[in-house]
Amino acid sequence: MSTTHIRSNMTAALYDSGNTDVVIDRSHPVPQPEDNQVVIKIAATGVCHSDVLWLSGAALSPGSYILGHECCGVPVKYGKYVDPKKIVPGKLYTWRAFSPCVSILKAPGLGGDGAYAEYILATPEQLVPVPENVTLEEASMASDAGTTAYNAVHNTAGINGTSNPKVLIFGIGGLGHLAVQIAKYYGAIVYAVDIKPEARKLALELGAVEAFDLLTLSQRLANKTLSVDITIDFVASSQTFGFATSALAADPSTPGIPSVKKLVVVGVSEETMAVNPFNFLLSNIHILFSLYGSYEDTIAILDLFSKGAVRGHGRTKGLLDVNEVLDELRAYEVKGRTVLIP
Repeated sequence: MSTTHIRSNMTAALYDSGNTDVVIDRSHPVPQPEDNQVVIKIAATGVCHSDVLWLSGAALSPGSYILGHECCGVPVKYGKYVDPKKIVPGKLYTWRAFSPCVSILKAPGLGGDGAYAEYILATPEQLVPVPENVTLEEASMASDAGTTAYNAVHNTAGINGTSNPKVLIFGIGGLGHLAVQIAKYYGAIVYAVDIKPEARKLALELGAVEAFDLLTLSQRLANKTLSVDITIDFVASSQTFGFATSALAADPSTPGIPSVKKLVVVGVSEETMAVNPFNFLLSNIHILFSLYGSYEDTIAILDLFSKGAVRGHGRTKGLLDVNEVLDELRAYEVKGRTVLIP
C-alpha cells in the first residue's frame, strides 16, 4: 500500500570504508518495504558526534551504507502486514534506530542504511508518535540525543525527582544541553563544563547554577570548593574522567562509609580511562555506562518537549551540507544540535 508517489531514487550521504567524509549519492535507490516495514519520508535528521568517530575508522566498520541514526518523518509506503490505522499516513513519528533484534554494529547508520537520506525503512516498533507542540528539530533529537540524555539522567544517574542531588555535566552539546534541562526538571542542582564560551552561556540560560571551563574547574577542585553527588560525562576523555573522579571524591576524614556517588559515562571515545580501585572504593564511587534508552524513554522526552519543560537548541542545514557540519563537529564549533532537512 502506498499513500503518496515516491520516485525511484533519492539523495543520500554514505559512509564508505576508508573515507573520512561521507560520499554524496544523488541517485541512491529508495528502499522498498518488506511485509512488516514502512517507508518513512524523512523530515529532519540530526548529526551526531559519534558519526565523526565512525568516519575516523575507529569502529573498523567495513563496507558502504547510509550514515546517520537520528531522524523523524512521515509514513508514505507500507508493507502488506503494516496496519495504516495504527501507523497513520502523513503523521509525524520519531524513528528509533536501535531495536532488540539487531546488534548495535549492524543497526541503521552504524552498519546498515541510516538517516542521512530522504527516505528510510522502519518497523512499527521503531516509530513513536510525536505529540503536539514538538518541533521537527525536537522530534528528530528525540530519536537519539533526547532518548540517550533522558536515559542517562533519569535512569542511569537516578535523577528522578525524589531528591535534589548536585550533578556536574561534561559537554554541553547535542546531548548535554538536553541533559542540563532534564536534570533541572527533576530537581537536580546542575553544574556544567565545556571548553566553548557559547556552550557555557547556553548551560546557564538553561538552568545550570555555574558553568566552568577546564581551568576554572581544575582550580575549584584543587581548592575543594566544588563537590557533587553525580557526574554525567558526554565527552568521555581521560581528562574529563579524572575531573569527574575528583568532583566525586569523599573527604577521607568523614566518619562512616560515604554515600554512593555516581560517575556516568555517556560519550564515546577511544581513550583509556585510568581507575584507582582504592580511591574509588574509599569514596564509594560507582562507575556506570549509559547507552541509548527504551521506547518509554523516547515517549518521556517527547512529552517533556511537548510541555516545554525541555527545549532543543541548535540550527538547521541542508542534507548536502552534511560534510561541512561534520567538519564543524570535529572542530567543536557546533552549539547544541545541527539538524539536516532533506
